Amino acid sequence: MIDRRGLLAAGLAMPLAAASVAGAPTPLRVTSDRIFVPAVVNGVAVEALLDSAAETSIVDAAFAVRLRLSGEEAVTARGTGAATAVATMVRGVAIDVAGLRLRPAEVAIIDLADIARRLANGPIPLVLGRELFDAARLAIDIDDGAIAVAPPTLPAGVRLPLTARRGIETVPLAIEGRPAQADFDLGNGGTVLVGAAYARRHRLLDGRPTGVVAGGGIGGETRQMTFMLASLEIAGRRFENVPAAIDTSPTASDANVGVRVLRNFGIVTDFAARSIWLA
Repeated sequence: MIDRRGLLAAGLAMPLAAASVAGAPTPLRVTSDRIFVPAVVNGVAVEALLDSAAETSIVDAAFAVRLRLSGEEAVTARGTGAATAVATMVRGVAIDVAGLRLRPAEVAIIDLADIARRLANGPIPLVLGRELFDAARLAIDIDDGAIAVAPPTLPAGVRLPLTARRGIETVPLAIEGRPAQADFDLGNGGTVLVGAAYARRHRLLDGRPTGVVAGGGIGGETRQMTFMLASLEIAGRRFENVPAAIDTSPTASDANVGVRVLRNFGIVTDFAARSIWLA
C-alpha cells in the first residue's frame, strides 16, 4: 500500500531492536484483508496497520500531535495514490511490537486521514513498515491471526529469495507461466497488482474483459483497470482465475502480491537472510 520510493531524504540507517528470541504469538486483527497489530509508540498503545512494503514506518499527523512529535525535515512522499504527499521525518521514536523494541532511525509523519477513511473505516495512527521485518525472523499466520518471533531453525515450506527493488522486497512468482518479480506486500489488502509495463510486454489485456475499481494509497484515490489472470503460481502452488488490477505508477514492479494470496500460506520472513518461506 505504501512505499518510500518518493521519500527524498538520505538513506536511513537500519533500525535497532532488542535481541530477539522466539516468543509467544501476538494476536493480529485481520479485517477486509488488512492486518492490524497492537503496538506501543513512545509509551502510547495503538493498533498499527502492518505493511511489509512500507520502506519506513509512518505516524499519522494527528497522532503525532498527541505524541508531541515535531518533524525535522520535510520531504516528498509517493505511494500508490494519484499524487505525492508531504511527509516530515522525525527521530526519537520507539515502537514496541511482538515482543520487540524497535528504534528506527527516522519515521515519517503523514496525514493518513484519507487512507484511513478509504481503506480502514477508522483511524490508522501508525503504519508499521519494514523496521519490524528487518529486526527479527517472524512467523505470521494471517488466518489464525498471529505473529511471533520465529526460532532460528529451518522453517517449513518453500524458500523464496528476496530481491530488493527501490527499497521494497520482491519475490519470484509466475503469471500465466511467465516469470515475474512481485512486491511482498502485506499492506496490500486488495487484488494482485500487475505493473502496466509488464502487462503490455506480455499482452495480458489483449482480448480480455476489463473493469475499473478504486485503488491507491498515499496520494489519494486512483482508478485502476481490472481483469482476470488465468493463473498465478507462487511457492509451488497454483491459483487460477485470480482478480488483478493494473498498477500504472512509473516505478511499479512486475507485480504486487498481498494478503488475498499470502493468507493461503503460513509465512516466515527473514529479511536479514534475504528469504521468506511459504508453507
